[in-house]
Amino acid sequence: MKVNLRFLLLTVFVLVLVTDPAFTQLVFGPIEDPIMGKYHYMLVGISAVLGVVNIRYMSSIMRAWFLVVLLSLGALALESYNGWGRWMVYPHVFGKLTVMLSLFAVYGYHCRKGLPPFRPLARFILVGLLLNLALVNQNALSVSAFLDNERGFAVTSAYLFLVVALFCLNWFLTRGGTLNVVVFFLCMGMIVFLQHRTVWVSAAVSLPLNILLLRRVPGVRFTMNRILLLTLLPFLVGSVGGIATVLENPAVLKKLESSIDDIQNPDKQGTGNWRMKQYESYKPFIAERPVLGWRIEGFELPVQFYSTDTDAPIWENFTGHHFHSFYLDRLFYFGVFGVLLVVLVPIIVVVQRLLQPGPLPPETAALIACGANLLVYSISYDWSPYQFALVGLVLAAVQASAPVPISARAVTAPLPAPPAAEPVLSY
Repeated sequence: MKVNLRFLLLTVFVLVLVTDPAFTQLVFGPIEDPIMGKYHYMLVGISAVLGVVNIRYMSSIMRAWFLVVLLSLGALALESYNGWGRWMVYPHVFGKLTVMLSLFAVYGYHCRKGLPPFRPLARFILVGLLLNLALVNQNALSVSAFLDNERGFAVTSAYLFLVVALFCLNWFLTRGGTLNVVVFFLCMGMIVFLQHRTVWVSAAVSLPLNILLLRRVPGVRFTMNRILLLTLLPFLVGSVGGIATVLENPAVLKKLESSIDDIQNPDKQGTGNWRMKQYESYKPFIAERPVLGWRIEGFELPVQFYSTDTDAPIWENFTGHHFHSFYLDRLFYFGVFGVLLVVLVPIIVVVQRLLQPGPLPPETAALIACGANLLVYSISYDWSPYQFALVGLVLAAVQASAPVPISARAVTAPLPAPPAAEPVLSY
């Protein structure tokens, strides 16, 4: 009997994924547990080793990027030793760079071993999220929590529903399967109900982009049955019993309208206004050092963002500045260089692939749509470790689908062919 062990290819990504609060609470318990700090350090070590071991399987542009990140870490360590007498005086600042190592670990590993089975990955993510909501964050599913904006469920966890939704949509449009479309709408419904407006915007970016990319995906068929399922299923579900009662609740409708208004007026109300004030507080410091940022000195800079109620700093000094925005975080600590260090190469690699002829697998189209929406997501939130790993998976999938090498030099070893299609009714 032949045993299929391809699910083991999920290991590296899952090791990073469990750092997300939804999985951390299931695996380790409270997020503040000291074991999580040790796990993060272990993950950095594993990621560094995997990146170095698999560097010869990377494309030339990815190899160069990895070396630049390692050199940046080395330069930061030298700066720390020269100014403070310690090689890593403030791990908070070094973490802005070490978190990138998971990207190269996932990318390099899958360049060498082949892409993971995406259906088991989608199942793992979905089951983990639903278990968390059922066992840990039950209150997040109540109408009162929705009306009071008590999410309880982290934005990075809610974002994972979007990843699963895009996979299932593409599987449905290429291979059919009622279960795929049911899971798609389940995930989209959870995204709306959990009320993270940044994820709403990410979905609004991803879905049209994904539809455009589907033009490159073989086997996509918009048959009458599929169109009817996509259009009628939400209305049928929305008209059933308790769900209809919730959707027709005036308070729920008013809350949805308020959330949409917050998105449309981010500089005047809601959390967008809060972020705008934080940006204004740090704008002079970013302007003072726009190229390389404040780096380690920035950690020692007193917190510049104050509460409007108590006129006290939002956070204590010497705890970091805790920016919500990825762009603001990198601009403050590492300047324009810090932003480009993260986003430039992925943009180049994906654009080069899209300019090449040749089809895209449905999973690759979904991953590209996810990677692209991170550019919008970054306005409101910093990236979590698993999102760096997700970008690594995007780049590995893009490289695997390329008809010719993406970079100037061919990779050392070709990627294994994508797996054969799985049964239609699985997701």
